[in-house]
Amino acid sequence: MLALIVFAAFWSPMPMATGVPHPEFKGMMISTANIDEAPHTRWMGYLFGLAVIGVFGSFLFLGNRKKGQLTPMKKWLWVGLGLYVTVYTGMVVSHWNYVANDGGPFIFSMPAPTAWMIVGVWFVPAIITLAYIFKFEEWIISDDEIKEFHEAVGISEN
Repeated sequence: MLALIVFAAFWSPMPMATGVPHPEFKGMMISTANIDEAPHTRWMGYLFGLAVIGVFGSFLFLGNRKKGQLTPMKKWLWVGLGLYVTVYTGMVVSHWNYVANDGGPFIFSMPAPTAWMIVGVWFVPAIITLAYIFKFEEWIISDDEIKEFHEAVGISEN
């Protein structure tokens, strides 16, 4: 992620990427070019998104260690993160196609990239969340382990 940020900081900005004053409405800016059409900005955005998912996944796996080993939840984490990357990639590719074709198909009365975002990207973390909800005490920390922790730190259970 840092490499992408450094690259973006030192790369020459695209001409007129921030827009020019609108000829009719003062204070409004219009863009003469779409920065999504430039390959380096497309790929930098996609790779940065993958890096964010990677950091998210790394923290999930880091927090999923119990006595030095991953819990059985690891398979759900792999499935959830794999689906997340797949849905994210689908959203990005549909956005690239939408921009390149100046529009595209509608899904559920929304542009395809928006449908990917609303129907897919928000839903995939629910898989990981449901695994935590239903298997937390079995895989993460049991009542006995909480009691053992309370005894170790001197907390009374009143």
